[in-house]
Amino acid sequence: MGPLEKKFQHKGNVEIVTYHLSNVKEVLDRVKCNVMVVEMTPPNAEGFMSMGACGGVGNEVVLQHADMIIGVINNQQPFVGNAENLIHVDQVNFLTEAHHPIAGPKAAEPSDVEISIAEHVLPYIQDGATIQIGIGTISNALGMGLKDRKNLGIHTEMFTESMMELCKAGAIDGTKKNYKPGKIITAFAAGSQELIDYIDGNPDIEIGNVVVVNDPSEVAKNDNFVSINTCIMTDLTGQVASEGVGHMQISGSGGQVDFVRGARMSKGGLSIIALSSTYKGAEGIESTIKVSLPEGTPVTTLRNDVQLIATEHGVADLRGLTTVERAAALIDIAHPDFRESLRSQAKACGLVK
Repeated sequence: MGPLEKKFQHKGNVEIVTYHLSNVKEVLDRVKCNVMVVEMTPPNAEGFMSMGACGGVGNEVVLQHADMIIGVINNQQPFVGNAENLIHVDQVNFLTEAHHPIAGPKAAEPSDVEISIAEHVLPYIQDGATIQIGIGTISNALGMGLKDRKNLGIHTEMFTESMMELCKAGAIDGTKKNYKPGKIITAFAAGSQELIDYIDGNPDIEIGNVVVVNDPSEVAKNDNFVSINTCIMTDLTGQVASEGVGHMQISGSGGQVDFVRGARMSKGGLSIIALSSTYKGAEGIESTIKVSLPEGTPVTTLRNDVQLIATEHGVADLRGLTTVERAAALIDIAHPDFRESLRSQAKACGLVK
């Protein structure tokens, strides 16, 4: 959910459809778009154009329905040349040109809090694992912290700045992947110009259909798969809110649940949710760990799916814990200033003894 969507969501001319990205086909099959406009690279010698950095997010589905396809040639789109990301000039009704940069700024340096979160999580990620890292500065800190690992593989929804850095550091080679070894599998990429240049013509990177890439059963084909995502807040039973607070949508649900469930299904797999223990609210600094989520807040990842939750104060491993034990473990990783208040509230409603 980008800045325009956030700005207009309550103006009366935008409505929100909630879905996991692995389910984008059922959404687009219902909409049945009859005109498709998509940015493409200039055609190669055989007449094939690449759908660029974001070619995997629904394009293949829309192509099946569209009566008219308009290709917008942008010579700054990277050419990612696996079959799923290519379209031939003969398939396109109209071509036009609009050359413009698609890169964003270089990722910001992680804060001390984000580095601390990463330090708690990194021991859980071993050499030879296949990883998925979500978007955001906490995720980038986690990614940067893996530079000393060996033989990592990537199967992810989004190829990020930190993943590029891991590749350049030699931590990624995909040799231990038992599914599509040696290949970096992703549905889209976003980042700095350095990242765009890195994926351009890179034979090790495949941009696939997000319906397949994010399918939990597809994810689980990777043994020792580790999913690393962030959230906005969690309650003391482990319900994770990652897309909004109350009825205010902050981001999309994306593929978090796809990868959480894929990691659970993977042989040796593990799912990690990371967040800072506090945030700046309307009334000052507040805890991101709540006795209960604010009214109207959507639960993105169910408590039954959550395994590890990490803050800068430690890791709560919720696997196999009772609700009483979960609450105690989550209070232990809350900010110290809020622990007594959380414990008192939890006792009042019977969540802790």
